[in-house]
Amino acid sequence: MTGDGSAHISKNNQNQHKDRFKFIVNDKSILGPQWLSLYQTDGKVTFAKSHFEQAMMNVIREPNINSTVILRADILKEINHAAEAGSEPKFDESVLKKFEIDNGNESGEEDVKKINIEDLNIRSCETSESLKLSPVHEFVRRIIPRNFYKDAIINQTCLILNSKDPNFQETSLIVYTPHINSEKDCPFYIPRTQSVGILLHQSVLSVHYIPFPEDKTAFTDEFERVVRTAYRLLQTANKHSKGVMQGYEKRVNHDQVVNKVNFQNTYIVLKKKYSKFLVENWAESTDPKKHVFEDIAIAAFLIELWIKVYGPDFRSKMQFRDLGCGNGALCYILLSESIKGLGIDARKRKSWSIYPPEVQSSLKEQVIIPSILLRPHPALKRQVPHLEHNGRFFPVKVTHEVIAPATVVYSSEDLLKSPQVNTAEFPPDTFIIGNHSDELTCWIPLLGHPYMVIPCCSHNFSGQRVRFNVRKRSPRSNEIKNQNNSKSTYSGLVDHVEYISSRVGWKVEKEMLRIPSTRNAAIIGVENATLKHFPTQAVYDMIWEDGGAEGWIQNTMSLLKRNPRNH
Repeated sequence: MTGDGSAHISKNNQNQHKDRFKFIVNDKSILGPQWLSLYQTDGKVTFAKSHFEQAMMNVIREPNINSTVILRADILKEINHAAEAGSEPKFDESVLKKFEIDNGNESGEEDVKKINIEDLNIRSCETSESLKLSPVHEFVRRIIPRNFYKDAIINQTCLILNSKDPNFQETSLIVYTPHINSEKDCPFYIPRTQSVGILLHQSVLSVHYIPFPEDKTAFTDEFERVVRTAYRLLQTANKHSKGVMQGYEKRVNHDQVVNKVNFQNTYIVLKKKYSKFLVENWAESTDPKKHVFEDIAIAAFLIELWIKVYGPDFRSKMQFRDLGCGNGALCYILLSESIKGLGIDARKRKSWSIYPPEVQSSLKEQVIIPSILLRPHPALKRQVPHLEHNGRFFPVKVTHEVIAPATVVYSSEDLLKSPQVNTAEFPPDTFIIGNHSDELTCWIPLLGHPYMVIPCCSHNFSGQRVRFNVRKRSPRSNEIKNQNNSKSTYSGLVDHVEYISSRVGWKVEKEMLRIPSTRNAAIIGVENATLKHFPTQAVYDMIWEDGGAEGWIQNTMSLLKRNPRNH
């Protein structure tokens, strides 16, 4: 609930605001003598009470809309007075237990900051009798800040009140009351007040505070943070209510595959463990903050995905292969969390040297050549069981600073035996990760192992840059629905990876990851009825359908002499 809104104030005239809001600070709030008015809309709004309450219900459940410091809210208690009489309030005991389990302090590090989190009692508030307001919906939510080692976790009562006066049927009041004992307990991310009220009355939207009794002088200055926050709250309520009225729908839905609470809790724990070391020791030319926090978020998502797929003891049931592992940060985090696996990339990175020896030994400098390009077709293998390679030869042009350009010819037998080549023939319990893995992106669903691929740059099976079109889907089609209707190159790539996956039998899931990147679509394949028979004929057909893989080996072997790219 914070936000620096100072830009909306003109120093020449503090009463002019770009959103046409009035600064109305006075002690005569319509809500009663204990309330203080701050801002209201200059004129009547066009949205109805139903729009306002729907928008504010969403803000109650997602307070991060109002503040970047807030990670989320866990609804602990909910009472709907409009429901059937005698219905019991809802308690989310799983949230309470989850929080306590995830934040036990066993390492001797600083404690999570908490204030009165055992207080689940709904806090009422007094309002003017003239409005005849009574609660129709009551919540107790737990606000989780992004850094709960710095900012305290608190509980907060959220009320939705309506008027019983038939003349005020379109009146609605939202009240937020933190479960704190004094002003000094107030965390940074909410205004330093006892309660906040957002009122829709006679088509005018306004914000009111119940201040702490010690000091009211700060509320008369629009440049004070507590006043700017009131402006921001009115801005959000007005904008989101209009959005509901206009039928706005979110373009992207997060948290489709793993539970948001579990992911965010794991992310915070991993961030505390690994971000400082990775940022301070970053050896690449890229921005460490972007890449470090992105990889921490991907690691948190993978851990929660593996718990969901394999169970809490997933470490004993699977291992990972990170193909195109780049700087190795994701591998470092996963390996440090006692998850077995390897990272593989065509070129060693500077960052590899900063990791402990046991991590460095799990980062392999190899090129990936899928075995399907080197092994005989399964039908031929059945006829000639002793045949291990397909007998093909691959000429690769090389250049040298001293000698003239030359051609080196590799045989499939040579490549299968080369220590510089990884043929992606992994143990059965392997889970493949493709984190912005460029040329490997389309190949990963064909390798015969459960996987998660985050597409980045668009390449075909030959390793050439291409642009895939977003496929037209029949309304009755059983194929995967495309969440992004854009016709951009990236949308085409994501759509094509989904198509490849479903074409070879994967039950495909898609998640828009909470990472600091616009290329945040994750395509996940865990279930495939034909997995034991890979490579199936469908795999060969898919490669043929996409134009074949001629040139892949030549392009891949040339990576051994090329500088690594950064994203």
